[in-house]
Amino acid sequence: YDIWRAWPGETVDAIPSGRTFLICGAFLFVAHALVSCGDADRRIVARYPTLFDLAWKLGVQIAIIVCFTAAFWIMLWLGIGLFDMIKLHGFGRFIGHPWVSIPLTTIAAAAAIHVTDTRATLVRGVRTLALTLLGWLLPVIALIAFAFLISLVFTGLTPLWETRSATFLLMAAAAVLVIHINAAYQDGDPERRPPHILRVAGTLAAVLLIFIVWIAGYALWLRVAQYGWTVDRITSAAAVAVGGMFAVGYLIAALLPGIWLKLIERWNVYGTFVFLIVLFALSTPIADPMRLSVDSQVARLQSGVVKPNKFDFAYLRRDGGRFGQRALEALKSSPDAVIRERALAPLTNGPTPFIPSGGRVDLAKTIKVYPAGKSLPPSFVGQDWTNTSHYDEVYQCLIGHTAPNMRCDAIVRDFDGDNADEVLVIYSASGPSPTWWVADVFKRSGERWQSVANTSSLCPSDREALLAGKFETVMPVQRDFVIAGKRIEMNAAAVNAPCK
Repeated sequence: YDIWRAWPGETVDAIPSGRTFLICGAFLFVAHALVSCGDADRRIVARYPTLFDLAWKLGVQIAIIVCFTAAFWIMLWLGIGLFDMIKLHGFGRFIGHPWVSIPLTTIAAAAAIHVTDTRATLVRGVRTLALTLLGWLLPVIALIAFAFLISLVFTGLTPLWETRSATFLLMAAAAVLVIHINAAYQDGDPERRPPHILRVAGTLAAVLLIFIVWIAGYALWLRVAQYGWTVDRITSAAAVAVGGMFAVGYLIAALLPGIWLKLIERWNVYGTFVFLIVLFALSTPIADPMRLSVDSQVARLQSGVVKPNKFDFAYLRRDGGRFGQRALEALKSSPDAVIRERALAPLTNGPTPFIPSGGRVDLAKTIKVYPAGKSLPPSFVGQDWTNTSHYDEVYQCLIGHTAPNMRCDAIVRDFDGDNADEVLVIYSASGPSPTWWVADVFKRSGERWQSVANTSSLCPSDREALLAGKFETVMPVQRDFVIAGKRIEMNAAAVNAPCK
């Protein structure tokens, strides 16, 4: 389904997205623990101590497996480096081949699984140590969360919204609180009851959890009310929903009299099933974030909440997949001429960056021109670059939507000897002191200018020489081929020397 919902025509030899692998991994981890524990206890829902024991054992196993596999590859990379020093590069090429690297990785992981399975006492010891350490970190994270919430009383929520990632950070904090509370509580055995200071910290953390999740939900609601649903916001909403359920249960457990936080045993099991249901819904047509986000954004456009000249049509192409294509096809028949025109571009040109709203910028003022006395051709300045087919930084130069650290220069000169000037745009967005530059050559073809050549990885010294006019044009090293009447461009292989 993940492959099917992608943009039609881009699914050949495709594999599921990383998001699908992540969701399937989480789903299988939780479901495997539930089934295995139920089988061990001969019950549909296993006892909480059994669930706690196996889940944490599997988590520790996975951590050990990842560390062992990483150590294995560090050893191989060291070997590759040693052989490369004596000019024996065959070992590195052999290890780097997928037919070798993939089996080696799986063998290393399988060996780690076998060792951790046969040495159960080793895993149990590591798990006990991890739980103890995480439990004693509970007072630290509880105090940090308490101080953070108190600080919001004085600072207000505005600085939080300005981060544009408030929901993610707050839900990450909530997840850390849940993990540390459970590390301190463990399986609820009275013999392993935590010290008084950990119980106080756990109660405080359980109470604070509801406030953190509420603020995360409020931040998400503000973004949705302002900009509508997107794939990321729908995924965040699912996380907030699951986190909210845990927060409510933990708050009740903290306030109830009797055994400390006893209710979280039952609530963790309930939350686990809700977690599986949410993951299943997000990965199927039931609540596919891609479909829901496309429906939301198109509804905002058609209802007039967002004007056509401010609507991100490229989002439907970039993140909407098959549903975005259907929406764009439908919008091509819209009675609004602006919508029809803007819906056509993503269908014909592929994914394009968001076109910022606002009037036409004066490129003559935003791009510095060389050599002295030259200026950008009026047709170049007057062209509507919002329909350009370029998707890299030069696009931002031409629409005047540059990042704070971005610098754009242009050289106006006849580069190909046809007695007509071309425009070489040089740009970089690598920071206030760029370490590399990129250049595009634009030539007028009919009524429009378009890119005809580009280069990358220009050193700062190369840029200075270009702007100073210390360069010349030469014939290509490798000529193009004309095969059965079709011209095939041949690019000469080149090794870029390091910048000095």
